[in-house]
Amino acid sequence: MATPIPEDGIRRSKTGIPLPGPEKPQRPEWALDEQELHKSMDSVPLFMNSLPEDAHENPLIQALQDLAYDGTPEEVAENFKNQGNECFKQGKKFYKDALVFYTNGIDVACKDEKLNETLYVNRAACNLHFGNYRKVLTDCAQALKLNSQNVKALFRSAKALFALEMFPEAIDCCEHALNLDPDNQAVKDEQAKIKKEFEHREAVRKAKELREQKIREKKMKIESALEKRKIRTAATPGFKPDHPHEIQLLEDLDQITVPTFFLYPEHNESDLIQAFNEQDAIGDQVAEIFFEPAPWDPEHTYRPETVQVYFETEDNGGNIGLMKVGQNVKFLTVLAHSKHVLRDGIARFIVVPKADSQWKKDWLAKYGK
Repeated sequence: MATPIPEDGIRRSKTGIPLPGPEKPQRPEWALDEQELHKSMDSVPLFMNSLPEDAHENPLIQALQDLAYDGTPEEVAENFKNQGNECFKQGKKFYKDALVFYTNGIDVACKDEKLNETLYVNRAACNLHFGNYRKVLTDCAQALKLNSQNVKALFRSAKALFALEMFPEAIDCCEHALNLDPDNQAVKDEQAKIKKEFEHREAVRKAKELREQKIREKKMKIESALEKRKIRTAATPGFKPDHPHEIQLLEDLDQITVPTFFLYPEHNESDLIQAFNEQDAIGDQVAEIFFEPAPWDPEHTYRPETVQVYFETEDNGGNIGLMKVGQNVKFLTVLAHSKHVLRDGIARFIVVPKADSQWKKDWLAKYGK
């Protein structure tokens, strides 16, 4: 066996001793670069993966392109189909090229319906990979127009419809495909996946609808209860409460509870009663609130017997006033008062000291008192 010539061109024995003989021959200038073979091949028109910008000025490239259309329309379309198939077999990296070849084949508009059917279905496979789902449906529709029993067209339509969340239509395509090919496992698996997702989405949708229906029914019942009690209501545009509490209807007792603020303007403080029952007296809440000194009232000067409770009034013209309310008065009496407005679903009471002070005089003056 002849001793191979190493990279440096010097023949050596097994022990590394230089041997006489011919050195490595020089490569001719026209030879392709071994280190960048793929790049060099891409410069040869016959082996190009993509066309250069000046392709229209290259006569050899133009000649090769003309060869692609040499023959009958059927032969040309068949050639484009085969080239597309070769690209598709090489993997995802070449799907774009395959799509171009299939498109060229379709554009030939040959008279072979079976060939055109295949070109449409194959292009749909490429578009499916790229997420062009509407184009997938268009191509599959064209294929099915040529052959309504094309299982691949139905299968790829189902996949595209599933991606577009058109679940009933996707299931229908699977059913049609299985009617034609009952043992097609790929279609069976796709159908099972679509049905599972569709059932899940339907369960979520129905649960949401049920929740929304209950919310609507609850709202209607509360509105009816407020109307029955002649409670005036109003909503402030754009108002968003900073608490999660709402008017509640205790159906078994036919009573309502209302989230209520007790405001202490002298100290710029407040308390929120989450569910003030309409049958409770104002004084019941005041006694509970001031049972112990508030953090802002360490000397416990705010006590049920030392404070006065007010609520704001509002006439039909939107004028704001102030009305004193006794602590023995039921909450419902205030809610149903002709000048009281339950705004944004929240009641408000203002609590100030009974004792006169300059602050109190200034505060009352704001209401014209």
